[in-house]
Amino acid sequence: MLTEGFIIMVIGMAVVFVFLGILVAIMYASRYFIKYMPIENQSSSMEIAKSQEASPEEVAVAVAAIKKFKLK
Repeated sequence: MLTEGFIIMVIGMAVVFVFLGILVAIMYASRYFIKYMPIENQSSSMEIAKSQEASPEEVAVAVAAIKKFKLK
């Protein structure tokens, strides 16, 4: 009975080890797959980020509004 439990434990550990090995292999394969995928809309996302920058006047108005709100 002890040997049967040991055999089941070894088989279970081997299955888990193989499963984790497959997951690691999938992670490495996806890294290479994503590395060579064409990235779309990269320039448009940069334009959107640049257009959302606030001017110093807008920042000053926002800070003044926050200070006024805190005093109430």
